[in-house]
Amino acid sequence: MALEISESQPLVKIRRFEEEVVRTQIDNKWQSRVPISCTSDVLEALTDNFKEENFIGLTTFGKVYRGKLKLDPTGAETRDVTVKIWDDKVDVIDDGKVTEEEVKFLSHPNVNYHPNLAKLIGFCSDGYCTEGPVNGVVYDLNPLDSLYNHTAKDNFSWIQRIKVALEFAKLLEFLHEGEYPFMVFNIDSANIMLDQACNPVLIDFGLLSGGMMGGQRFSQGFKHMSLGYCDTYYLSTGIKRIWSDVFSYGLILLGLIAKRVDLKEDLVKYMYKTLDEWAYEAYKPHCSLVHDSLTKDKDYDEFDAIALTELAMRCIKADNAEERPTMSQVVKCLKNLGAFQVLKENAHRDKRMKLSE
Repeated sequence: MALEISESQPLVKIRRFEEEVVRTQIDNKWQSRVPISCTSDVLEALTDNFKEENFIGLTTFGKVYRGKLKLDPTGAETRDVTVKIWDDKVDVIDDGKVTEEEVKFLSHPNVNYHPNLAKLIGFCSDGYCTEGPVNGVVYDLNPLDSLYNHTAKDNFSWIQRIKVALEFAKLLEFLHEGEYPFMVFNIDSANIMLDQACNPVLIDFGLLSGGMMGGQRFSQGFKHMSLGYCDTYYLSTGIKRIWSDVFSYGLILLGLIAKRVDLKEDLVKYMYKTLDEWAYEAYKPHCSLVHDSLTKDKDYDEFDAIALTELAMRCIKADNAEERPTMSQVVKCLKNLGAFQVLKENAHRDKRMKLSE
């Protein structure tokens, strides 16, 4: 079910969409769990015609942009949003019905409350814009950047990296181990956005299966996880299980502590080593793979660094995938870090500050 906006004139469509968002928000938060059906005119308006300066990056199946939503006719009050559009690579999924499937997933009461899943405001299917045919969605998300873009940055602190690792692990635990388990199968730092508080938010669900999504959603013969995050065991055996998500999570964790991301164009053009290949060669027992610059961070802890490295290497275990940890075990390990206490103290401080405002 979706709220329909069907007026023909582009400006009317855009304004009606903005009015509907304002109508359903409380305390500056979008409250409705019924996404608003919109047109490509809305997506163009939010992104200023997909302006280059609003472009954040590529996802596995499309592009992500920053957007501005006007909350009053004058444009004096705005709301930052994220706009994702799909490209023709997505045709291998759901017979091209990927928009409808994402709306079904993100609107479902079993999952739509989770803080690390994108909150859907609106969607456009079978639209058309200056760039050609377009399917897209609008998220209630003020983006800092994608994790892919942010991973190697010097202003991404040690404790923020641990926070991202823990929160994303808790999301995967939620998806894997609920009453109706899901498998993402498309974990990639480019598919994870960071909000302004460095909370990770998953924004790509193109290969997600399980729960209300059912089984395999991609075309027969399609055999690919996200480039740079492919489970080597899956690629060699064709066996698709939860442990492939654990492998990809291990690479996310390695990227966070080593400040490394695989530049996808280099992997294809120059056949560079992938992150897991680098880690297999560089790893030594009881040592860490943490980037040297992070060891100078005020919250850095050597014991945590070794524990995180050991955990990541267990996640990307190649020879026997069944020996990889579950995401519950990963979360438990992360909560045993010294950094977890710092995160708890920071959360209590932030809560006190909000209450005093």
